Formats: sequence, C-alpha cells, structure tokens
Amino acid sequence: MFTRSVLAMAIAATLPTAVYAQAQIPPAASTQAIGTQTQAESYAQHLVDTTVARHPELLELDLHATPANAAHSVIIAAKSGQRIGRATDPDDLAVFKSGQPFVEINRVGDQNVEAHLPLLDAHGTVIGTVEMTFPYPAGSGFDETALIRTAAQIRDDISRRIAHQPNLFEPARFDTRIPRNTYAQTLIDETLARYPDVVVLAMHVKPPQGGADYPIIASNIGRIGKPADDDDIRVITSGKTSLEVNREEDRFEVKLPLQDVTGATVGALGVIFPYAKTSSQPALQRQAEKIRDDLRLRIPGSAKLFEPGAVKPVASTVAADLDKSALGNKESLPMTKQVVSSAALQDAQDGLSDAVKNQAGVAPTNSKGSPADAQSIRGIKLNLFSNYRLNGGLPIAGVVTTPTDDKARIETLKGANALMFGVASPAGIINLVTKRATDHDVTSVTLSGNSFGQYGGGIDVGRRFGSEKQLGLRVNLSGAHLENGVNGANGHGSFASLGADWRATDRLSFQFDVEQYQKDVVEQAGISLPTAVNGHITIPRVPDPKNLLSGPWAVYTPRTTNVQGRVDYKFDDNWKVLVEVGRSYAERSRLTGRIGSYNVATGAGAVETVGTVTQNYINSFERTEVLGKFNTGPLAHDLTMGISRSERNAETPAQNSIVLPQRFNIYDPIALPAPVPTSPDTSLPLQTSSDSGLYAYDTIGIGQKWKVLAGFRETRSVSSDGRVSQASYLPLPAAGILYDVLPTTTLFASYMKGLEDGGVAPASSVNAYQILPPAVSTQKEIGIRDSYFEGLSISASYFDIERVNAVTNSVTKVFSNDGTITYRGAEAVVTKQFGRQWSVTSAVQWLTAVQNPVSDMTIKGKTPENTPKWIGNFSVTHRPTYLLPGLSVTLGASFVAQRPVNPQNQGVIPGYVVYSAGATYATVIGGHRTSFVLSIDNLTNRRYWNSVQTGTLGTGMDRSVRLNAKIDF
Repeated sequence: MFTRSVLAMAIAATLPTAVYAQAQIPPAASTQAIGTQTQAESYAQHLVDTTVARHPELLELDLHATPANAAHSVIIAAKSGQRIGRATDPDDLAVFKSGQPFVEINRVGDQNVEAHLPLLDAHGTVIGTVEMTFPYPAGSGFDETALIRTAAQIRDDISRRIAHQPNLFEPARFDTRIPRNTYAQTLIDETLARYPDVVVLAMHVKPPQGGADYPIIASNIGRIGKPADDDDIRVITSGKTSLEVNREEDRFEVKLPLQDVTGATVGALGVIFPYAKTSSQPALQRQAEKIRDDLRLRIPGSAKLFEPGAVKPVASTVAADLDKSALGNKESLPMTKQVVSSAALQDAQDGLSDAVKNQAGVAPTNSKGSPADAQSIRGIKLNLFSNYRLNGGLPIAGVVTTPTDDKARIETLKGANALMFGVASPAGIINLVTKRATDHDVTSVTLSGNSFGQYGGGIDVGRRFGSEKQLGLRVNLSGAHLENGVNGANGHGSFASLGADWRATDRLSFQFDVEQYQKDVVEQAGISLPTAVNGHITIPRVPDPKNLLSGPWAVYTPRTTNVQGRVDYKFDDNWKVLVEVGRSYAERSRLTGRIGSYNVATGAGAVETVGTVTQNYINSFERTEVLGKFNTGPLAHDLTMGISRSERNAETPAQNSIVLPQRFNIYDPIALPAPVPTSPDTSLPLQTSSDSGLYAYDTIGIGQKWKVLAGFRETRSVSSDGRVSQASYLPLPAAGILYDVLPTTTLFASYMKGLEDGGVAPASSVNAYQILPPAVSTQKEIGIRDSYFEGLSISASYFDIERVNAVTNSVTKVFSNDGTITYRGAEAVVTKQFGRQWSVTSAVQWLTAVQNPVSDMTIKGKTPENTPKWIGNFSVTHRPTYLLPGLSVTLGASFVAQRPVNPQNQGVIPGYVVYSAGATYATVIGGHRTSFVLSIDNLTNRRYWNSVQTGTLGTGMDRSVRLNAKIDF
C-alpha cells in the first residue's frame, strides 16, 4: 500500500508540470532603474526604486496613497511604471482601513505570492497601503505567517524613510546637481539601521561646486538638495548645538555641527527623536552627539561624502525570519507542518486546545471545557509531559490548559518533525513560539467573554531599549472568571509572562522566557462506561452537559511555571552555536469523580468514586547545537549537530479513593456531599525518566530540485518507577528526500526511528499514575504539497507508524506495554481562494489502526480506543470588502466518525458533526487598530459524546457564543 501511494502522488504531480511548461512568463523588468529618474520624479518612486535595488527578489512593489485634493487612493509609485495611476482596489482599501494584512497566492501562471500591508510613516501612522510580490518559495510548503513577517520587515524599512504622507509627493531631489546614492547616504542608511529609535537623520554639507548654501545631501526622508534653514546655518557658523521640541510636542530635534576626522566643521547634522513629556532631553542630546562622533571617524573630508556609495542587496526569503535552531521548524524538509498564526490565536479563549481544534488529524481526548489540554494527532494521544514544547526546546509539564496570551504562533509538527525532538510521540509535536518585542512599541488590551458568563481581560506590552534598541521586553498579563457551561463549575485563572531578548553584539544574542499560569476551578465528573454484557457495552444517551455531576468541592488547582534561557553565537554568516537551558515546574491537586453502576436506560442508581491526588512534576531540558552551512562540490549542506538531555520527574505524595454514599441519577443529578476519606492516603515513589542524546542531521541540497535528509541520534535512556530502574542505548536513524517537481509542487518522503516517552497509568488502573519506560517508535511518510493552480493549495500525505501499545489489561487491570499498534492513514488540507472575497478550507484524515498484543489476546486485531476512521473539518469565509472593509464571516463544520470505547472494541460512541459560525471585524478607531471576534460553537446545539478515554466518556458542550475585543495603543 505504501508503494501504491508513492506512485499515486507521483502521478498527481505530473499535471501541474505539463501546464507549467506552457505557462512560463518572464518577470517584467523595472521600467525605471535607479539613476535614470528626472527631477519630476516623486520621492515615493525613489523609495520604490531603492527598495527594489536592496531586495532584488521583489517581482513587484506598489505604494498606494491618496494624493492631495484627490478623492480616491491610487498607485502612486511602482516597480512597473505602467501600474502608476491605477485605482486602489477594494482589498487594498480594506488593508488601509482595517490595518490587517492580506495575502494572495498565485495569480494565474505567475507562480508568486502577494503581501498587502498598511503603509506607515516614521511615526507609525497609517498613510496608505504597500503591495509586494514575491516568487513562490520552492519546496517550502508556503507559510503565510512567515511571508507577512518578511514583508513587514521591508515595509518597516520603507516607513522609516517617510516623514509624513505629503513627503511621498515631494520631488525626489530639490536640486538635481546634488548626487544621490553617495557615500554620505550610505553613512545615513547604516547609522539609521544601528539606531532604530531615530526618526529623522539628515546631513547638510556644502557641495563641491561651492556656493553659500549647505543643502541636504543625504537623509532618510529624501529632500536631497533642499536648502538649509537659518537654524542649520547658525549651527554651522557658531559651532553650537540647537535643541528644539516641535509644535505637537512629539518630536525632539538636535542639530549639531558635522565634523570630519580632523575635527573641522563640514556642515550640520540633524537628528530627530520621538518625544514625550517624560523623555530626557539631555539623554537624547547625548545620543545625538554619539551618532555625530561615530560619523566623524568615518568622514576623512567633505569631498568624500559626495563620492558614489554602494546599494547593498538584502537577501530575504518568505521564511527568512523563522527560528532555524530546531531542525523540525524548517519549512523546506520532508515532513508535515501546520501553523496557527497570532491573528488566529485571538479567538482561542480556551487556550491551546481551542487553537488547534481545526487542524488535520487533531482530535480532543477530554470533555469539552476541560481545564487541561489533551489532544490526539493521527490517532495517538499526545504525552502531556513531552509532546508540548516551548520555542522548540523545553517540554512543558502539562497539567492545565496552556494559555496563548504570549504566543506568536503555534506549530503542529507531524511525522518526522516530532521524532527530531528526542523523546516524543511519533504522531506530532505541538510547539509554542513566544512573542518578542518588535521595533515598534506594542501596547494591546484584550477583553473577552462568553455566553456562559465567563469574562476576562489581558494586556500585552512590548518595548525595545538601548541606543540601538538591542534589549527587548515583552510582558503579558491576564486574568479571567471561568465558566465552561457546566452550572457551578466555575473558578478563576491567571497568567503572567516575560519574554526578553538582548543583542549583545552582532554575533552574540540572548533570549529568556518565564511564564506562570494557574487555575482554581470546579471540575466536572466523568461518566464511566457501563459493564459489558455478553461482550457488548451499551452506550447511554448523553446527559445534559450543563448539569454538574460532582460538586463545588471538586476543585482542581493546577499551577505551572516555565523558565527558558538561550544563548546564540554566530561565528560567521554560515556557522553558529546555541546553548539552551529550561525548566518546567507543575503541581496540581484534584478531586476526580468517576460515575458508574448507573442504569443505562434510566440513569438511576449512579455511584460516584472520587479520586483525590496531589502531584508535583519537574521537566528539565538542556541542549547545545552547532548549525552550519557549507558546500562540498555540487552539494549544499545544512548541518545540525548537537547534544541534549531531558529529565522528567513525577512525585505523587498523596492519593486516595473515596466512594460517595449517595446514589443519584445522571440525567437528574442532586447535590452530592463532599468526599470524606475512610482510609489513609497512600503515595507513589519518585518516578524519573531521562534521556541523553548525541545527534546530527544534514539536509543536503542537490541542484535546484532535490534535498536529502540524513540523520542519526544515539540516545541513552534511563527510567525508574521507584522500584525498578532500566537503562538502554538506542541508535535512531533518520532519512528523507524532497523533490521540487515545480516551484509550487513538491514531493517528499521520510523514514525515522525515535524514542517515545512511556504512558501514564490512568486512575482506573491498579497501578494508577505509574509512568512506563520509554519505547522506540517508527514512522514512514510520503506526501505532496502543491499550489500551482490559481488560488488552490493542497498538502497531502500518507503515513505508516508503529509504536508500543500502552494499555490496561482486561483481566489484571494493570497498565503496561503490551505489543505494538500499527497506524496507517492519509491526511490532506485543501484551501481554495475564489477571488479575494471567498475562501474555502477543508482538512480530512483517514486512519486505520490495529493492535498487535503479545499478552492480552482480547485486543488482537482491534482498533485502539477513541480512534476514529475519519476526522475532518470544512469552512467557508467571505470578506465583503466592497460593503465593509475589514469584515470577514465564516461558517464551518467539523466531524468525527464513530470510535471504539475500549481496546476490546466492545462498543462505539457515535460520530458527530458540529457546526460553527464566526465574524471578525478589524478597523482603526481614533488612530488605534481595533478588532472584534464573534464566534458561535455548536451552532445547532447538538448533544454528543466528545471522546472516550481510559473507560471514561467525555461530553460535548451546548451552544456557546464568544466575543473578543482587542485594541492596540
């Protein structure tokens, strides 16, 4: 079957190839090269031409703005001159009005991607729209979030060169005798890059031809040749510095004598900073003097300033700013990846679980509204203590739903991606990437609530400090009153985080993250499966999910603290080393109710057993990696070598089991008394699991179309359950291949062995909470990524996984490893754009899983519990840009097929389809970007069993309405 799938994907790739061969259109050359402009050329066109020279990868670059005395926005400057004067279309107007970027993939035959972003001036005010066209990144599996980040970097560089909107319409040169692209302009550009907080930098110097005036000869806002004003002349003639706050009191200007290396005055230097009443004028003056003194050392004389300067191209790709420290994070590799962007995270009120719910092959394993995260990927439940990673490294100890307040994006890394992290499930890794401070100050306030009565708020603040803004701090704080739809199951939660980064030098940088989050919330009891009769389990009807089946005493109090630090040192442009250390501390106490002995038909006679437990967890992680790029003849190598160590400690100082005396009806519950222990608590010894790995992975580029992945990890694994200790050495090979049939069509295949953390015994087993030793898993995967056809993007793969089967024995009730499970399946994600107003997205997975035991033959050939054959979702989004720019409306449906209730397959819970609706509106109010997100889950108010895990049924929740509002200050 694996071979047939390879042939099918190869055939699927041939159709775009045939079409592509007939559709090659060479990119249009720029109609206006640098140095050929006339005096009448606008400064906006000069910005376009210089930007294209620095970024030769740009196929097109358009600036949209409204000219003075005009009623409508038009293209005022473009790489292709024939585009100038065209009316701005509704989508670009929507970008201007809402402040939200827009991405369009693959206009017919061009094989490119377009990014549309708000155009800003140097103060961050929105003054228009900028549109950039990039070549499609071959073999990268296109990351829209990365494209926006790359385009924003180019946009920000343009914005730093715009004083205000009228500046765009000024002439590129006030005096054509003053040359451009001079050594003086090179000094200005390089200084501006070093000092991100400088708004304007301008040099006034007397031209070589003489005269009484000192015009501007270089600046970041154009105006080349503009005569000096009286203040500039006084600075030059008197040698004294001039200080001035502008009329609006938002800028502070320092004018200083500009000197050459001998100390002779050659002109004046103007430096303008952003200003507030709390700003220190003496500090700003000292910074301007430092800038002037640094320039002096590079000016041998005034004549040198007029010599030609160099326009340096800046290489960039769509994924240029992605973290390359972890091999699994790289896009152009033979593996599957899905990303939840920061914009999509705004609607994730329920944290991580809510954020990834619509990704292909991801299914819930807890009841809806549970206070803890639990997902399965490709039919395999993720380990709560090794499969959730922070910034590609530290495994989070998962005892509570992970908040997304401080997350820039969430990556679901499947297949071989997961195994590259050392100890991990072969199904996938969920990697949470934290936010960083940007060059623009960030102050955002978020308010949220739902129809059950939940409400909360948060603040996100990011700032950069230092003369070169080398230190960045990002702080997130939030709190909420929690309501999940179950009457009385309320509580409160809080979150706090700090992300810091410091560019100590051009080569040395540091990163640090700390986050702390907690909940105090009443936890709903679970309904146990009925006892099998003649080998068959009858599934009860779904009770009202709003009824609390435990009591206000069932308080769950999880706390988690994650700390992570990292140092990067670049030897040169091709080699660097990183060192990372992280710790995840978690603790929880809970009273978990499980309800059994009820009448399946009537629900009467139910007995609740309450398990009380207190647990402490510590995950530690260290790694050192060397990353390098080099060539050996025609082969291009991207090498990662490293050593890492992970350790997971689990302590259970107290546990107990209490049977409540009061019987009740699960369909008409009563208030239950608080549990009273009838026996002393017991405890488990300290359980530990550690692994140390020495690894190397090399991605070898062969020509323009082929990439080969070759890797190896030597792992030493040690585990102890407090009674028995086990140790082993494991060689774990990896291999993969990727072939770019076209720039937009890629075939890939991979094979990898990896170490998977042992399962945790469920509370229903006789060895509850015991952690099993790690075991080896194997995964094979083949896939195709294609986006050749207009507006259509497809990612599909077939996978084959074999892993150990951690299961509770049907007779002994002991949770242990018993044989293996084989998973074979296919998944696909398809997105289609119909123009710019409509888009359709669908994700589907087909899976077959078979247990292969060596002990418990009652499960031989059976499907693992809670494993559906089909799972998927479908959504349609409309953006009525003609009627209301910034608005998007989405209708969606998600489905899960029936699932076996236990490893013996003695019953199934029915499949279900749940519908949802949502609307997002982004706009600018009072100069502040503002967005609103309204979403409705379970639109038709369906009753359904959400999951079944370790003998406990999980319930879906009634219809809920949620609203988020975010304001950027």
